[in-house]
Amino acid sequence: MAGSKSDTILVILVTYEGTPWLKECLSPFVEDREGLDILVIDNASSDGTADAVRRDYPFAEVRESLVNLGFGKANNLGLEKAVVEGYRGVFLLNQDASVTAETIRTLADRTDRDTTIGIASPVHYRDRECSAPEKGFGHYLEPLGAVDFRKEDFLQLPFINAALWYLPMRTLRSVGLFCPLFAHYGEDLDYAERVLFSGQKIGFFPDLRGIHFRKDEPLNPKKKHILDHAYRLSRLVHPSLSPLKRFSESVLKPAVFSISKEDDFYMGTAVDLWRTRETARLWRSRPPLDFEGLKRAYGRKDFAPVLLLVYNRPRHTAKLLEDFFANPEAGQTPLHIVQDGGSGEEWEEVQAICQKAADGRGLVTFTQNAENKGLAENVTSSVTRLFRQYDRLIVLEDDLRLSPYFLRWMNDVLELYEGVPEVAHVHAGTFYASGELRNNHLLRFAGSWGWATWRDRWEKYWEPDGLKLLRAVEAQPELKAHFDYGGFQKFTRMLRRQTLGENNSWAVRWHASLLLHGLLSVNSSPALVRNAGFDGTGVHSSGDDRYHTAVSPYPLYAEKRPPVEDEEAYGILKRYYTWHNNKAAKGYYKLKELWRRLFG
Repeated sequence: MAGSKSDTILVILVTYEGTPWLKECLSPFVEDREGLDILVIDNASSDGTADAVRRDYPFAEVRESLVNLGFGKANNLGLEKAVVEGYRGVFLLNQDASVTAETIRTLADRTDRDTTIGIASPVHYRDRECSAPEKGFGHYLEPLGAVDFRKEDFLQLPFINAALWYLPMRTLRSVGLFCPLFAHYGEDLDYAERVLFSGQKIGFFPDLRGIHFRKDEPLNPKKKHILDHAYRLSRLVHPSLSPLKRFSESVLKPAVFSISKEDDFYMGTAVDLWRTRETARLWRSRPPLDFEGLKRAYGRKDFAPVLLLVYNRPRHTAKLLEDFFANPEAGQTPLHIVQDGGSGEEWEEVQAICQKAADGRGLVTFTQNAENKGLAENVTSSVTRLFRQYDRLIVLEDDLRLSPYFLRWMNDVLELYEGVPEVAHVHAGTFYASGELRNNHLLRFAGSWGWATWRDRWEKYWEPDGLKLLRAVEAQPELKAHFDYGGFQKFTRMLRRQTLGENNSWAVRWHASLLLHGLLSVNSSPALVRNAGFDGTGVHSSGDDRYHTAVSPYPLYAEKRPPVEDEEAYGILKRYYTWHNNKAAKGYYKLKELWRRLFG
């Protein structure tokens, strides 16, 4: 596929409730789109935008997101397509903007001649008559003084908003995609700063014209808050700021401003960005684009089904479903939601959330158990039932938060390791985060936070008899020592308690089953799943945050490794348990839990 579009520019138009703008935006391409492909990515509009594009502008390819991804993450879908199919470059077009095909081609020709240009734009005019630049663009021009709008010379600026951007392919390959941490606004500022950091230039050609129908009106307080939050986030992920400067700009200054101005919003910004610091650190240290992995993901047609087990936690369930549908692969993934039997207001709230998710989505199935089976029986019976229909399965519980790239990595691993019999488990909830971990590391460990397996492994190795497993483990001292991680994570004791009816863990039995057969799991690094259930809302959650970890803001891909345990990864996991499960640490977590109950 790569190289097949090397003479073509991909025009990416992200829409949301965009029907009022479609004529202005797309009509210039009705008669002339030579050298262009048009891709419309609709952000779950409710006004029929996607259908209107298909009806009135059939030359455009339409892709519909299941949720509103925002500007940056939606554009990333198109940017990935451009990279994989080898387009000449991309033109990002706002739904409230208009430009001719000739202008786009001219931008590309001139940018090809000057390979130091990373982002090129026409002048952004405010109306069809091009009477004057729109207000925002005019603000960018002020430091330049008088501009001769007849000249073809490229004029540099530190920033131009992304309403009318041309990006040559070299920019995508060197700078990558938009940062997914930005919800709305700020993603173009961050991208521009990364372009400058890479040594490329940003600017415009004065003689080229585009229109941005942006209203010239004062910002209301709400939008000012949103823009300030986005700006502070851009400081947190900035590639060249020092750690002290990042902290000062993103956390300290809004906190001080909140106190001095008595405005709680800015304190909220400070707290939110402090909590985001680890995810931001991951983003800053992301690897280069993996072109081979991206090609596999883009060409994948067969997606593993997902089993989601829910009960009576509406807030957690809603958040998880929001994360799930933000995965680009969600629209092609069968999702089976199973709610354990129950009653009460919160149980009914979960029922309503799941029913809404299933309504109108053909790949989503929602069922309820007639009685309360409990988690272990719900997991094992549901997995066994679905394996009558599928040959592989991804399993989620209602208290997890997902990376937008969770499904991509899970499907990649399930596909790559399907024919490797020594591997029986896939796990994305790598809570023992460490910079020393390799992605796709192999362990004799079966984590249960965002996991998957294959039918042949489940049918062959799942052993429900805990007593049988316990006797087999205790008969092998070396294996028992491995199972207990130096005595700081006593899975043998957990298994014994299961046999006595003191717990009903399915996970410890699956872990023991695989360990006894010498089988391995593939584990992500960074994590693609975080367990958000340790907030006191679950049956077994203590309210501490020892398992909190940031999920990856960039895509991970599978890599086939020799089927032997990664000793370094086992040592990191063992060290994690040693640090977090010793008596002092347990005392600390109990004090934190008590504090939250009394004052939280």
